[in-house]
Amino acid sequence: MSSTAGRPVAIGGVGGSGTRIVAKALSLLGYFIGDDLNEPLDNLWFTLLFKRRSVLVEPDSRFERLLRLFIGRMSGAIELAPKDLDLIFDLARQDRIQHSSAWLLERAQSFCHGRTAKEPDQPWGWKEPNTHVVIERMRHFERELRYIHLVRHPLEMVTSANQNQPNLWGPIFLDGQAESTPKLALSYWCAAHRRIDNFMSRNPGATLMVDYHRLCSTPEQHLAQIAEFLGAEASESSLQKFRDFVSRPGDVRRFDGIDLGAFDRGDLEYVKKLGYET
Repeated sequence: MSSTAGRPVAIGGVGGSGTRIVAKALSLLGYFIGDDLNEPLDNLWFTLLFKRRSVLVEPDSRFERLLRLFIGRMSGAIELAPKDLDLIFDLARQDRIQHSSAWLLERAQSFCHGRTAKEPDQPWGWKEPNTHVVIERMRHFERELRYIHLVRHPLEMVTSANQNQPNLWGPIFLDGQAESTPKLALSYWCAAHRRIDNFMSRNPGATLMVDYHRLCSTPEQHLAQIAEFLGAEASESSLQKFRDFVSRPGDVRRFDGIDLGAFDRGDLEYVKKLGYET
């Protein structure tokens, strides 16, 4: 096993890109991915602590404190002090875009008082699509952290029912634009991809980009690639289970027939530059 084994790993991507598949891969490789998960395997402690617009203007001292609490809780190496409890529950006091205060309070209860299923010395990581928004800042404070980013054809993304990220982060990434349209969704995807591509180019040994369609076409090969990146080992059993878990997409592209004239020309040129067919 390589020297990278045991380091925490995060999974992100624009919502609807298929990050759940990579979360499943982590589980099959023996990783603990959290005690408070939803059906798509999102880590809801991350959601509580970091999925909010205010995180982008969080003072470094507060951001790092939240990150240390998150890492400590996920790794099972922390006991929360009263001041920590106050900080966590303070994050659940008000409704947010997409999450009610009552829902956030359940997450705070789980974070502060829930038991953990993590085994001693078990490697850990998490999946929450919005991770890409704060991953560079997290890496600044935690250099051991690695990151896997999942990408999917951007024109499939804009026709997806999942537009949570463009609605939440679009007004910030796109200078105040808030209209929920396929044009905005593509502009958001391009802005997010430029941002994460720049981050990954500066952190080549700690980052891995995975293409959704290629993963679905050759799941065993990609599980082996992910395992190598993590310094883990993919057993024959895990390869078989992963192959059975992954659903291969059909030949019909769900964006066929879409009106390309509805999109920004610069965004379409960027999509083509990346090698995606339009």
